[in-house]
Amino acid sequence: MAPSRDIDDATSAATSVGEVSALEDRQEQDQMLTRVFQSCEKDPLGSVHRAWAASVLFMLLFFIFAIIEANKLREDVTSTVTLQVAAYYTAAIHLILMILGTFILKRFATAFTVGCFLGVTLVLSQQDLLMFAAFFNYGHGDGSANKIFANLALALFLCLGFFTLIMGHFKERIIVA
Repeated sequence: MAPSRDIDDATSAATSVGEVSALEDRQEQDQMLTRVFQSCEKDPLGSVHRAWAASVLFMLLFFIFAIIEANKLREDVTSTVTLQVAAYYTAAIHLILMILGTFILKRFATAFTVGCFLGVTLVLSQQDLLMFAAFFNYGHGDGSANKIFANLALALFLCLGFFTLIMGHFKERIIVA
């Protein structure tokens, strides 16, 4: 027995209403980001590259301080190995992101790589927020080094978050192939 035409039409209408609502939400978000990044519209690729350069500088500082922080935690016998590993791990991940991100932006900006890069920067920025929460009031090791490392992680969270927003907004103009 063939399905009722009324059910198919109702399903189709509901789907198209949902799609229209999602499309309207997306257009509203795009208009908001367009207003925020209006000053970057003249040179979107240059704006993304400058935002990436600022992010790389923050990541380089974070890499150095992560190694210092992990070594200070290793010197303290009462500290846990977990946060030492976390500091070393995030240092390595940020170093890899600096290299691969620069390669993707300069040489290999396909839709796939730019999309993956956006996802990785978003996830890594969230990891930086977790590092801030973990190290800010950590009682072992050097207290001032913990706070410096935590505040640098928060600054990197904000920097990578901004970079993700600007790159996501201008991704169509970045993709070359």
